[in-house]
Amino acid sequence: MLFQDNVMKDYVPFIIAGFLIFGGIVILKIGLAITKAESKTNFKWVAASYLILYGVTLFVSSPMLLEMFISEMECQGVPDCYYGPDGGMIAISIIFSVFLVLNLINIIHKPGLPRSFILTILILGPIIGANYLIFRNIGSVI
Repeated sequence: MLFQDNVMKDYVPFIIAGFLIFGGIVILKIGLAITKAESKTNFKWVAASYLILYGVTLFVSSPMLLEMFISEMECQGVPDCYYGPDGGMIAISIIFSVFLVLNLINIIHKPGLPRSFILTILILGPIIGANYLIFRNIGSVI
């Protein structure tokens, strides 16, 4: 009954993105426990560091995400108008995000570089999914 309203259908992707962000925090907490990180492993620090990592990846991928947002605004109901961002932009964004997130996890939690790489791979899924859902559907709300 709650999600049958047309207004609510516009906000479902943002609710799912919020659950992805919270799930990413939980995944980071579990990953830090499994990899036996040395410092700042309580939930307050894990949540703060995840939000910092989310902000960094959002900043790095902002040109690609803004292109996706602008093209959604230009298409406005035309099917198959936008085919996605450029492949080179995606590759540069992912490589630079992985590099920054890897080093930030290693600096904040001190698990070591190989374990930081494992944590990076674990948390980039929810981050990329939340960014995609937010920027793909922000045109429908505005």
